[in-house]
Amino acid sequence: MTASANGFLEAVRRRVERLKHARAEGEPTISSQLGQVGVLGWIIVTPALLGVLAGRWLDSRFHMGVFWTAAFLFLGVGLGFWSAWRWMHAR
Repeated sequence: MTASANGFLEAVRRRVERLKHARAEGEPTISSQLGQVGVLGWIIVTPALLGVLAGRWLDSRFHMGVFWTAAFLFLGVGLGFWSAWRWMHAR
């Protein structure tokens, strides 16, 4: 079998497992859905805030204005969205 056929079969297998799990567990509650939204928000916000903190520290240390702050903010947001995408697709 080719790699693309194996990938397709794996995706189908995961989908069937999710459907079986959903039927066994039932609909998630509102509180669990809100919890998932909250986790997703923190997954995105935390790396962005850490990037701003690191950038501000570097900018104050080397007197660079907002050079490092902007760079690390974009890096943190990118990392946060990547982490959120991975978290959503791992479920």
